Amino acid sequence: MGARERFIQETLESEGRRMLAGQGAAIASGYRRGTGRLESGRSISVSGGAEADGKLTLEHPVYERFLDIKNRRKKSLRIHNRFIFGAYAAIARRLMYGFTEDVAATFRDIGKSA
Repeated sequence: MGARERFIQETLESEGRRMLAGQGAAIASGYRRGTGRLESGRSISVSGGAEADGKLTLEHPVYERFLDIKNRRKKSLRIHNRFIFGAYAAIARRLMYGFTEDVAATFRDIGKSA
């Protein structure tokens, strides 16, 4: 795996973890009780190989999306789109501007030592 692929994988993993943490905090603050399945049913995975740049997959309970729609009418608790599209924007920004020659050299050095 080259420096570019390592950078993409690291970016997807870190932004996915950041999204889960932010979303978990919003869920915990908005729903005082009964959120066990809503919180524990969320996970991320990153896949990709030499032929694919990378893929971030978020698994969540289906009703999470419906709670987001339902609550939009009543109050401003947003637990789905806000975090999904925020993560998309952050990933796009990091992938467009974050892979500099210094970063590439760092990831190449990591590959040599591993």
